[in-house]
Amino acid sequence: MELSNRILYLCACAAWAAKGDLENLAPAIRRALDEGVTINEIKDAFAQLYAYAGFPRSLNALGVLEKILNEEIVDRKSSNRKWLEGKPFARPAAWDDAALALKKGTEMQTRDEGGTPWDYTFCPQADYYMKAHLFGDIYAVDVFTPAERELITVAALSAMDGVTPQFEGHKQCAVFMGNTPEQVEYLCQWLKINI
Repeated sequence: MELSNRILYLCACAAWAAKGDLENLAPAIRRALDEGVTINEIKDAFAQLYAYAGFPRSLNALGVLEKILNEEIVDRKSSNRKWLEGKPFARPAAWDDAALALKKGTEMQTRDEGGTPWDYTFCPQADYYMKAHLFGDIYAVDVFTPAERELITVAALSAMDGVTPQFEGHKQCAVFMGNTPEQVEYLCQWLKINI
């Protein structure tokens, strides 16, 4: 089963952003917007990437998006583009309750791991960050489904060097979150050809 152009081009943006390739990111953003990806979806995908690619690449990608949108405002009179704003960001309740973020994050990470609870007692702070922040705070933002969020993660990791264990792990997680193995493989092959 193939994936929609919306998802493919959103994932292309995530891959270029994770690579730090701003030159190729700009046309990828325009193409994604033309394919129906919303402005708020791209914002959220780039915000999510900080957990995998770091704040510098996340913020650089957001800066490219902002520049494109500012240019579009200036060119709107001569442009017939109909880029969609999308679902507005809503502050999740978990952001105001650390215990709730940890609880929800632990549940989401367990789902992401195929039902097996994950416990990283070797480094308790990393265990907490992953559960409370990554899976609690980031996954609490309801712009994407968990299945879509995992595809964004797979795309970003596919474009980065030195992250093979995480890339392979998140391909499995993408299936646990609701994608088929065929969809995940299709995305990976599509990215190899297009990124």
